[in-house]
Amino acid sequence: MKDQPVIQVTRLVKDYPDFRLGPVSFQLERGYVLAIVGPNGSGKTAMFQLLMNIGQPDQGEIQFFGESMTDRELEIKQRIGYVTENSYVDEQAWRVEEFASFYAYWYPNWNKASWEANLKRYDIDPRRKVKDLSKGMKRRVGFNLAMAQNPDLLLLDEPSSGLDPLAWRLMLEDIQQFMVDGTKNVILATHTIEEVRRLADYVAFMYKGQMLGFYEKDTLLDSWKSFTVSAEAVSMASIPGVVRMDTYRGCRLISQFAQLTEQALRAQGIPILQIQSVELDEILACFIQIEASPHAHKEMK
Repeated sequence: MKDQPVIQVTRLVKDYPDFRLGPVSFQLERGYVLAIVGPNGSGKTAMFQLLMNIGQPDQGEIQFFGESMTDRELEIKQRIGYVTENSYVDEQAWRVEEFASFYAYWYPNWNKASWEANLKRYDIDPRRKVKDLSKGMKRRVGFNLAMAQNPDLLLLDEPSSGLDPLAWRLMLEDIQQFMVDGTKNVILATHTIEEVRRLADYVAFMYKGQMLGFYEKDTLLDSWKSFTVSAEAVSMASIPGVVRMDTYRGCRLISQFAQLTEQALRAQGIPILQIQSVELDEILACFIQIEASPHAHKEMK
């Protein structure tokens, strides 16, 4: 169906010996990029593996394009380009060209011309054995295999890990071009805030298996601001929206509701010296700080 979400995840739960993922719920409409951001061990890779039916959830439901992976696994996977954190091509003794031929067999929309053009563009030697490639070169191969299958959805788990700056820029350009016609989707797990800034429409924060929030990126950045104020002692409790106060250099307040905070500061006659945007990594740190505090009021969820 045209208005069906590209992906819908409902109360997904998976228990591991020392870790629980979930419950995680989200959905993504056609034509958008979702960036999943979180520290190591937050559950991003585990979630991607469940999405690709590599492992089975204990609870919950996953649908792609309105259908369950358990009912139509082959057809759905043929529409998804998946780049794993630990490349599945690592131990292959085949040459790059041999591996691509095997890979292409499974994907009816394989674009041979695109693959061959990107071998040159990414400086990949098709005669090299995959197992002899550097980590960064394996990432180039994995990314371009996914792109050449002409998918409707890209699942990218730390795709830029090990890439040099030139290959990283090429990858960003290709993802942006992939999204141009408004019919495709990307779900990107990343530590690289610049990737989120350049690519994402939505941001989901993960920590210790929990999804701490799912936000439209521009709205999130508009609502979070830092205020440097001219006051020796400002009570966080008296200023709505403030989630952290930094007194290392002056007095800097970080607010998740910038408009309310600014109004309160002015109403209390507290001079504002500077208002600045808050970077996504600092927003994540605030989420984690509140999640870790047993007495915190978790408004951010």
